[in-house]
Amino acid sequence: MSIEKIPVVSASDEHYAPFLCVMITSLLENTSPDTEIDFYILDDQISRKSKAYLRQTVKIHSNQATIDFIPVDSHTYEHFLVSDHITTTAYFRISLPTLLEAYNYRKILYIDADTLILDDIKGLYDSSLQGKVIGAVIDPGQTKALERLGIQSKDYYFNSGVMVVDLQKWKEQNITEKTLKFLTDHGDRILYHDQDALNAVLYEQWAPLHPKWNMQTSLIFERHPAPNKEYERLYKEGNAAPSIIHFTGHDKPWNTLENHPYQQLYMEKLAETVFKNSKKEVVSND
Repeated sequence: MSIEKIPVVSASDEHYAPFLCVMITSLLENTSPDTEIDFYILDDQISRKSKAYLRQTVKIHSNQATIDFIPVDSHTYEHFLVSDHITTTAYFRISLPTLLEAYNYRKILYIDADTLILDDIKGLYDSSLQGKVIGAVIDPGQTKALERLGIQSKDYYFNSGVMVVDLQKWKEQNITEKTLKFLTDHGDRILYHDQDALNAVLYEQWAPLHPKWNMQTSLIFERHPAPNKEYERLYKEGNAAPSIIHFTGHDKPWNTLENHPYQQLYMEKLAETVFKNSKKEVVSND
């Protein structure tokens, strides 16, 4: 019986390439070496040198992993809201099924570049989606944000930085087209970029995953009360044994973040990547 390959998608520009390297490294270090991982990077003008470093990183840490770079037409998203820590690159995930159409995957993992993986991601990939389009983790600071988006629903709001995506259901329900339409028609409601639009389209069509798979900074610091007793328990479990640390918000380990319990580990990982030798030339096949 063949083991299913796990496609892992992320997005990056040149500035985020070293941080993407930490995500890739920590993922491969914590996932069984027998697991075949196919990385696909939605490429917002990453340099040839940085791509070479990322290829080298994958080769160093696994004999079963591959990495490909998928160019994206950023003009599709150039008029949408950006901020100091959310660039146009973040919007690329909206086009996932089209960008990966040639590969015929039934589902994929999307993981933001500003994450630190502490667990085998096969457990995340195998999560039940309960017939929904995606699996995701609640966003603790925006639990009731659907009202702000003009959506009448008691569903909670999810964080789009870690998602398990059923590509077939996404395509069948025209999620890309609906999301782009919401961004175009309701730009005045958008505060949190593509994440807002995805929530406005995918409400009641996402399966809640255990918070441990996307321990956002606000969860780590317990900034927001859980919406109910069950989530209170899950938040505590996630903090006791996180699987993915997600450095959400403006404050990152490499700039202004302070007192985060995983900041030192992250910076140690960053210092160990091949990017520390960035002044040395690496042969690129790109």
